[in-house]
Amino acid sequence: MKRAIVLPPLAAAFALAGCGDFAQSPDYYPRTVSSGFNEEFRTWISQAAGQCEAITPSILAAQIEAESSFRTDALSPRGAMGPSQFIPETWEIWGVDADGDGAADPYSIPDAVTAQAAFMCDNHRRAAEGVAAGTLEGDPLDLALAAYNAGFGAVQRSGGLPSGGEYTSETQPYVARIREREVVYLSSE
Repeated sequence: MKRAIVLPPLAAAFALAGCGDFAQSPDYYPRTVSSGFNEEFRTWISQAAGQCEAITPSILAAQIEAESSFRTDALSPRGAMGPSQFIPETWEIWGVDADGDGAADPYSIPDAVTAQAAFMCDNHRRAAEGVAAGTLEGDPLDLALAAYNAGFGAVQRSGGLPSGGEYTSETQPYVARIREREVVYLSSE
């Protein structure tokens, strides 16, 4: 399970300065701070979940809870940013400007949630293909969540849910927590 540390916006901007050129952009610091599941999260989670059938609003909501407790200013010690906790390298691939404000911002609820859903849909597609081909074992949704946390390479190397070391202490509990908390958000769908 990843634990996010939360810094005030100015401190977060300074902390990001050490994360490479990507994070030094003034576009990548929390401009507004939101904490807790609110109507903006509900709207964007519902919309983003429409990208594929396997990734439901309740899964996305439980995942955001696990990642950041719905804090838009969350910043992890490993440089993961915003409510969906994207590391800069992953954000460069999946980041989108979902709200049309001219910036793909990992601290923005619309941008982060939309990118999270797209990334999860891709992880799920790849996991389902691996299970169907016999190269992966397990539930494709569990494998997609593990891939979000540990990377798809870890899932592939393990032939399923990664185990050992941080995979046992972080990734497996991360997947279990999201699956357990999913039911809390079912009424939100």
